[in-house]
Amino acid sequence: MRRGSWHQFGDRSQKLALEQFESGVGVGAIISPRDLPQAKAIEYAQQYRERGADVLFDTQFYVPDAMLGRLPSYDFSAHRNTVSQLAGLSDARLSAFTTSLCDLSSSLGVSGVIAPAVVYEAARPDIDALNARLFEAARQAASKIEVPVYATVVLGRSVAQGRPTSEQALAAATSLDADGWYVAYEFPEARLPVDEEEVLRSCKHLLKLAGTGLPVLHAYAGPLGLLSPGCGVTGVGVGHSQNLWRFCRGRWQEAAGQGGGGDAPPRHFSRTLWGTIIDPDEVAQLSPGLADTLLSESPYRVPWNRWNANKHLVHVVCTTIAELFAELSAKEALAGAQRLLAGAVEAHASIQSEGVELKDETSAYQECWRDVVIRLQSECEADYQWLELVTAGSSP
Repeated sequence: MRRGSWHQFGDRSQKLALEQFESGVGVGAIISPRDLPQAKAIEYAQQYRERGADVLFDTQFYVPDAMLGRLPSYDFSAHRNTVSQLAGLSDARLSAFTTSLCDLSSSLGVSGVIAPAVVYEAARPDIDALNARLFEAARQAASKIEVPVYATVVLGRSVAQGRPTSEQALAAATSLDADGWYVAYEFPEARLPVDEEEVLRSCKHLLKLAGTGLPVLHAYAGPLGLLSPGCGVTGVGVGHSQNLWRFCRGRWQEAAGQGGGGDAPPRHFSRTLWGTIIDPDEVAQLSPGLADTLLSESPYRVPWNRWNANKHLVHVVCTTIAELFAELSAKEALAGAQRLLAGAVEAHASIQSEGVELKDETSAYQECWRDVVIRLQSECEADYQWLELVTAGSSP
């Protein structure tokens, strides 16, 4: 698995990723079937590889009977079903699924196979058993095309909220004969997670998985991916929309109402704030000196519109994470994240001192994440020492 930022697919991600690769931003793409039909996925995968990027494919079996969006266009979708019905899948049907996954992976030219998996839930040994069978199908597909296989570990709310249940789910996942991990967390409904204990627990999970000496890809990380290099991960999944900033199974369920952002003004993702500010509406309310320190450069500042604002966000997040990956160790990357978050807290205080209130309440999480970093440094010294041992001699 290549070290760096990976473009996590959602709606209209394919061309965005292509532009970012052409600008040298990102090391790979995580293609997903919900928003891109199979024929187009194969077409774009080739273009990404021609630009030096790696390709992974997320089968999105989290809600295994979902058939939304472009999912029906994929050959392997014939095997999607309810958890109970998949649990009784015959060996012949599982072999057919392996063949479908193998054929698609070969067509995409993937650098590894991400095993399909249902969201892990508390007290659900049936899901643990099903995920083990699905992993075995993926392992066989990966073996046939001679690439690594990565176990998918998505911790649902019932698991992520408590330490014993989360450790049980991790134990089930790490018992698999995997070559690495594809990990995501179902945080509470919010733009970004703000519960210190849950964020700390997720970081400790990443650090524990990294301690296996195998690569870890933090999927659906978004801006929280700022902390990921400091947790020893190999890759960070970054997407442009808020439903890609944390794992949300609602993306694979029928929507209850109308979506869309209407005529909302473009948000400028500021590296200094590590958050968004409405540009020009809110920026214009600040003193020129402060405003200048908040605006981050990217190739997408002109013309300024909502779609270029999405590209700008991905560019800023990915390039910042790449800088942290360039540090010599996970502990140094963690210290870099701490410095940025401490600066973000101070920048928000400066905005408040000028009497400006940001509509997005974008200051809700920086202090929490900074405190998480501080606690990781004090509570996980033994884990970092072990990580240094298992990664000794490997290139950054």
